[in-house]
Amino acid sequence: MSIPLALHILSGFTALFAGSLIHLLKKGTATHRKLGKLFYYAMVTTGLSALWLAIMRHSEFLFCIGIFALYQTLSGKRAVDNKSLKPAWFDVALSIAALLNGIYMIATTNVVLMVFGAMCVLLAFQDGGLYYKLNRGMELPPNAWLKKHIGMMMGSYIATFTAFLVVNINDFEPAWVLWLSPTFVFVPVMGIYQKRYLRKDVA
Repeated sequence: MSIPLALHILSGFTALFAGSLIHLLKKGTATHRKLGKLFYYAMVTTGLSALWLAIMRHSEFLFCIGIFALYQTLSGKRAVDNKSLKPAWFDVALSIAALLNGIYMIATTNVVLMVFGAMCVLLAFQDGGLYYKLNRGMELPPNAWLKKHIGMMMGSYIATFTAFLVVNINDFEPAWVLWLSPTFVFVPVMGIYQKRYLRKDVA
């Protein structure tokens, strides 16, 4: 268990560091792209190691959170690589996995998992809406890829920031407040970023 735990800690810290720098520095620059790649690979490693640990510890909570974080990270990267947002089989499979994961999270009746599960289901339905429009030949709003990229990557950052708080702040009651507070803080920030950058293509 020491191997996946070490990977999880190291990659999680790297993602938190890179993600925090991205917030502070100008968007769309070469530095932004390099930090973005670092954040992406760190988050993928964090998510995969979380699944590894969840299986070893028989933790459905950690497994569901790991799937949610991986879904947002992979979708955020795909939005940059495929700006048309026309779905390949991988995109469809990823959205279906997110939908099923979200439904299961809601069914657990755990407060934290229910909130994140509802978000997961909502994002999966938004994916379905985009795929439907594209399949019907309808045009997407300008910079739709950028809106998705910002939203998904902010979601990934919220995941690693939340994990940092939960691990380092002990005996906080009620625990669900600690788990959900980063979401309530950073979602408005995500909205600000989207409004600011959707008027121009920064990539």
